[in-house]
Amino acid sequence: MEVKIAKTAGFCWGVRRTVDKVMEVADHASGPVVTLGPIIHNPQAVARFREKGVGTVDAVGEVGDGTTVVVRTHGAVKEELDRAEGRGLEVVDGTCPYVKYPQAIAQRLSAEGYHVVIVGDANHAEIKGVISYSEGPCTVVKPGGPIPEIPAKKVAVIAQTTCIGADFEAVVGALALRHKEVRAVNTICNDTEERQADARSLAREVDAVVVVGGKNSANTRHLAEICREIQPRTWHVETEAELRPEWFTGCQVVGLSAGASTPDWVVEGVAGWLRGLHRPGTP
Repeated sequence: MEVKIAKTAGFCWGVRRTVDKVMEVADHASGPVVTLGPIIHNPQAVARFREKGVGTVDAVGEVGDGTTVVVRTHGAVKEELDRAEGRGLEVVDGTCPYVKYPQAIAQRLSAEGYHVVIVGDANHAEIKGVISYSEGPCTVVKPGGPIPEIPAKKVAVIAQTTCIGADFEAVVGALALRHKEVRAVNTICNDTEERQADARSLAREVDAVVVVGGKNSANTRHLAEICREIQPRTWHVETEAELRPEWFTGCQVVGLSAGASTPDWVVEGVAGWLRGLHRPGTP
């Protein structure tokens, strides 16, 4: 089977930076090391960190004194960082700089009197972190969902870094008709936009698409949604163990895209399985 791999498949710059930082801390720390939440949204990568002795906690209250706490790629809630500092714990900030940007924007514009609107998933760690930096009212609008009435003259709209551009645009357009002043700051990271454009292009060229990455990864799910709109034979898997030969019956070329938190070795595992798949009608 011929396999076309998207140019942007695999770790983005921000994720690779954080993963390298965790490895460095694990190699040199004199005490326990934990990450505040899963360091990235990929179960296979998190399992490898666990094998290396790096644990995962949901709150600073769960760790003992002398523990090094690494902040994950998606950032953390400000109050949790304040607690860690108050206890004198060593904190290594692995927050992606592209996630720090909406945190800073939410803090600054809320202080200037804007009601902050975030287009994204309210349950996602990144958004919980951004909300915690807002110093005033804040509303999260789910992409494609209803936009509530907001009792404010001035609103500032930002987006989850992995948001689809069209969803952000739709919310900004709707709010512009309702409010006296709307300030939109595009906080979608460049890698997300390039990765989504790459996935669209790939989906148009192949007979089926496999998107690889954690089922809990927002950017991976968005890639699968984008590809499926163009190529209905799109499958989202975490590893090659989930693939089924019948999904590719009649296919000549399969495209492979992967989320920003998918390790290279997982991408290669899926690509190898697909390349070894017997194509019906060939010797």
